[in-house]
Amino acid sequence: MDPRKVAAEWLYNTVFKEEAIRPRPPKPAERVPQVIRAARSLGNGTYQNWQSRETIFMKQGKLLAGYEDDYEYGGSVQCYYPTYQSLTDRQLRGYFSWRTKLRRGDVREASLSFAFLYIYELINQIGVTDPMDGYRRLTHFRDAYGQIDSHILSYLNRWLTDYVVYYGLDRELLSDTPPVIRDRSIAVLERIQERDAAGIMDAVKGLSSWLERSKFYAAYQEDMDTVIVRVLRQVSAHYAARCKKTMTEQYFGGYSQCQVSLFDTAVFCDPLKRRNYEYAVDERCVYSCKNGLWFARKRVASPGSGGKLDDLLKTIDSVMRQEFDYRHPVKSKTETKWLLRLIQEEVQKLLAEKKAAEEKKITIDYGRLTKIRQDAAITREKLIVDEEMDVPEETAPQEQEPEQLSLEGLAQEQRSMLPPAQVEATPAALSAAQGGDTPLNPPEYRLLQCLLYGGDTGWVQGEGFLLSVLVDGINEKLYDTFLDTVLDDIPQLVDDYIDDLKEMVHP
Repeated sequence: MDPRKVAAEWLYNTVFKEEAIRPRPPKPAERVPQVIRAARSLGNGTYQNWQSRETIFMKQGKLLAGYEDDYEYGGSVQCYYPTYQSLTDRQLRGYFSWRTKLRRGDVREASLSFAFLYIYELINQIGVTDPMDGYRRLTHFRDAYGQIDSHILSYLNRWLTDYVVYYGLDRELLSDTPPVIRDRSIAVLERIQERDAAGIMDAVKGLSSWLERSKFYAAYQEDMDTVIVRVLRQVSAHYAARCKKTMTEQYFGGYSQCQVSLFDTAVFCDPLKRRNYEYAVDERCVYSCKNGLWFARKRVASPGSGGKLDDLLKTIDSVMRQEFDYRHPVKSKTETKWLLRLIQEEVQKLLAEKKAAEEKKITIDYGRLTKIRQDAAITREKLIVDEEMDVPEETAPQEQEPEQLSLEGLAQEQRSMLPPAQVEATPAALSAAQGGDTPLNPPEYRLLQCLLYGGDTGWVQGEGFLLSVLVDGINEKLYDTFLDTVLDDIPQLVDDYIDDLKEMVHP
């Protein structure tokens, strides 16, 4: 046998023989505080199977209400509807360490499961002295931790309303909650014909945040507020006269009673065991508990009503951009013909009012008043000198007051600065403005003059007159002369009387 082979076998079997790998000694288990072990025992064991999850949570919560810890936990927790039982020992100690700092005013970001577990404790009166103390802790946590993680806000704001209702706290605590603010704003629109424009716009902004995002609204806020108020009043009147449902019922739904679940999606243990109970948020919104079942009479949106107010505001924005020649047009959100026509009429009416107001403005250059006074003084001196030279002493007229002459010069100078349409140029024009020799008043005479000689009647609406009222006045005052009406409702002249009317009304 080869001696080298013998030596290799000896070396392999003697020196390098196989040995089992020795396992590492286990780490000593972390010591779990006795109070946590005691809490665990409340939910373990076959005799606990008949207890509900909420019952176990309530028992453990009362035991752990005052527990504090300083355990350093760096992990995260992802658990829906967290309870003490659903967390591991390390996670549970991490939660109590975070809660200890929170109660001392040190609000730190943590896993969302920790935040909800803390809320569940408060709504079940764990760690609070009374319901009002729990309410204060909930609102403080909302304001402080909500800035760190806004995911809790939508749930907590809804549960705060349920908390006030369930524990029978003062309903004034609900005055600034979103549901009550919404109902209060809708109540303003229900009596829109009696409310002022400012109150209506406050209600609109309380129901819709869309206006804050409109660039056109930022540029033309006053004009758009005017149109929105007028359109909403017209829409309210339309629904009240022609439909079974009012505008607010069409847009936001009506009041009805329905079954509700307080603290929906929360771990709630019903600590007061309510059975027959009633709570009125206001005169219309009422919560009631009958044999443990909760009902609420509140406003319930009808199918398809969501977003109707936003659609109306966007349509007003679209129409106004078009009528104002705004550089960024947007598409209308409604195709309802009567609504579009109503909005267009109100926008055009506003533009006509603005144009008429602009035309009526008289600009006086006050810088020229000094020159006017100087010219008047020179004229006065000339008149005095001429009168002293030409008039005999015994017939010398009385001197005019200097102030009177100055005022006359000022009036003449101001008339020279007025627009041509506002200057009474000739006696004929003065006679026409006063109605001539007819029984007509100046606006009636002017309208008949425009109809006879092809003039523009756009001034009627611009100056605040109603065309139908002027037509009726003309027909009534000329009836004794013609024994018939001279204008129809369009208005249009009756052909048989045109020649006779031209003899009364001159161009």
